[in-house]
Parts: sequence; C-alpha cells; structure tokens
Amino acid sequence: MRLFLYIFFILLLQTQTSSVFSQHSDCETMLVLEDTIYEAANIKGYGKQMEFSNNNLYDSLSFEEEKNSIWYLITVPTSGAFTFDITTKDQGNDWDFLLYEHKKMFCKRIEANKIEPIRSNLSRSSITGLSKEATHPFVGAGINANYSKSLQVKAGEQYVLVVNNAKKSGGNHTLLLHFEKPVNSPIIEQENSTIEPEQLSFSVSLKEINTKKTLVGNIIIDGLRTKPIEKSQITSYQVAVPKRKYKLTVSANAKGYLLQSLEVTIPNTRTNMELEILLEPIQFGQKINLRNIQFQGNVAKFLPQATPDLEALLNFMQLNTNVSIEIEGHVNGPRQKNSKEYQELSEERALAVKNYLIEKGIDAKRIKFKGYGNTKMLFPDPKSETETTANRRVEIKIL
Repeated sequence: MRLFLYIFFILLLQTQTSSVFSQHSDCETMLVLEDTIYEAANIKGYGKQMEFSNNNLYDSLSFEEEKNSIWYLITVPTSGAFTFDITTKDQGNDWDFLLYEHKKMFCKRIEANKIEPIRSNLSRSSITGLSKEATHPFVGAGINANYSKSLQVKAGEQYVLVVNNAKKSGGNHTLLLHFEKPVNSPIIEQENSTIEPEQLSFSVSLKEINTKKTLVGNIIIDGLRTKPIEKSQITSYQVAVPKRKYKLTVSANAKGYLLQSLEVTIPNTRTNMELEILLEPIQFGQKINLRNIQFQGNVAKFLPQATPDLEALLNFMQLNTNVSIEIEGHVNGPRQKNSKEYQELSEERALAVKNYLIEKGIDAKRIKFKGYGNTKMLFPDPKSETETTANRRVEIKIL
C-alpha cells in the first residue's frame, strides 16, 4: 500500500509539473512560433523561475509579478509594420504583454534585469496587442488603451513576446501575428526631393514670428521613422516617406528664439504637407510646454517617447548660454486634493529633467526646479487619455 501511494503521488506530481512547465512559461523554454496564429490553452503558473517579481504596479516596462505566463520567440518573415492581436472569449482574463528585441544571452539579460522592452501593454483587458492606430509604445496598468503602437521590423529579426495573465489561472488566448509589407517605392530623403507615386512629401521651414524672415536653426522630427530625424543649421528641410497617417512631434530651435515643440497629425489622404514653424524671440517669463516629456506611472522615470523633447531642451540651453530656466513639474490628479504624494512626485519629475541637463553638461546654476502637484491641471476633469496626458506634463519658464 505504501509503495502504491508513493508511485501515485510521484505520478500526480509529474502530471502537475508537466501541466505548468510544458506551456513554455520560462525564458529558457520559450515557444518558437512557426506560424502567424497560435492557440494557447490552460496558461497556468510561472514555470520553474519567476522572471518578474516585486515590481511597481505602475511600471509600464515590467509586470508587477509574473503569475500565469507564456513566452514566444517570433522570427520576422518580411520587412514592414508588425502588429498582433491577443484575443479571448473569456472576459475574466486579463492579458498583459512585454515585447523585447531578441539579443545574445537574452535570458541572462532578463535574469539580470539588463534589458527593457520596446513595447508593452499592462492595461486591464482581456484583448490586447499592437495596432497601427495606437499612439503609445508603452501602456501602464489600469483602465487604459488596450493596444500599443505598431513596430517597424526587418525580415530575419527576432523578438520575444511575454504574455502574462495576472488575474486568472488556466486562461486561454489566441495569438494572431500580422506583418504588413511596406510600399515598394524607395524612401527618399534629400533637399527638394522628387516625390514618387504613393509617397508623402513633408517639409519644415523656420521663420521669425513677426517679420516672417527665414531663420537658421535645428529641428527634431519624431514619428516619421523608427528613429527621430535630427537636422542642424538649416532653414528648411524636406523628406519623402511612404504615404500613410503620421502623428509627429516636431521641435525647432534657433539662437535667440524660444524653443517650439509641436504635435502634428498628417492624414493618409495627404500627398504633401508643409509645416511653417514661427519662432518668437526669448523674453522673460515665457513658458514652453514640453508635453512629450512623459514618465512611467507614479515614478520619475522617463518613458522612451520623452527623448526627442529632452534633446530639444538640451539643444535650446546649448544654443542660448545666457538663458536660465525653471523646470515646472505637474501631475494628473482629478477631483483630488494636492496630496503630499502628488507634490513630491511633481518635484521629483522636475528634478529628473534638471539632472538630465546637468549630466549633459549644462551648468546647474542656470536651472531651478519646482513641483506644482495637481494644482495647475490643464484639464481639471479629463475626459480622455489625451487630456490626462496633457495634465501630466513638464513646462519650462524663462527666468
């Protein structure tokens, strides 16, 4: 009888272990996808090793804790836009994901916390993924957008997708991968370029706001390419890109003039777009709203989308060495009092911008910082994610 019970419990343990570990729930046992569709069933447990634990709930670059996960290895079959859907019929599931570039010693880097995702979505939703309509590469926890921004990829590249269900054990989902081929016409980038069919011409020119005279300055365009376009000492710039819808951030600097940072939307119905940026002379008390200097939820850590505006601010300080500024931090806290936590968070975020400038060589004596908590929200009762993001901002005041 003892021998029988011993064998029974051994077999039971093996069955339970197999059900948890066979679902590719560890980095070392990730599933190599050979098709663009996969049905994942009975996702239960985190495997032999919990790769994510004890993280901030509002850190959009990591799961708070790995609970019921599956790891996928994706090899890109064709260059172009990469999107995917994670769908389920069970509304009780809450699927989150992290997407990484697959690099040498990948699992060791994960274990040592030395690699960050390039896309994530931790919103409270049973359906999620990447889409071309989404605008944010990283979406934090809570009731937020279900989808994150699509990714431009090249044939042969490899990516690791980690999908986690923090709410329910034993959940199912369907993973659908989409690879959209780019327009056949080549991308052209040159002054006064000739625009090919199915191409969009985008041009930027710099002028003085009152006289409309041409200015020489620097620009950063984020959103046309995988990496921001940076051009120095120009009066105008023109580039041809595949025709589609774009949401851009364009910043411009010229010596003696106030930094401009603009959000521009180009619909896919346009074949050309001319943006004239009017710069005004620097004066005491002026403010610059750098709306794209965004942070991870409830912490003072920059999101990747903050980089272009941070570089534009650095460029402004480098061009205008006689200018001193105050960095003002603001947080989103509708219908709430300005608590100690709000006040401290706004100060920490303003300080993070100051420290960035100092690390890049700007004299600390030229920079002051101040936090305003939630006392100066642009939208006291935000009705959309856009209004919420606008409240969570950094402004620069000329001293």
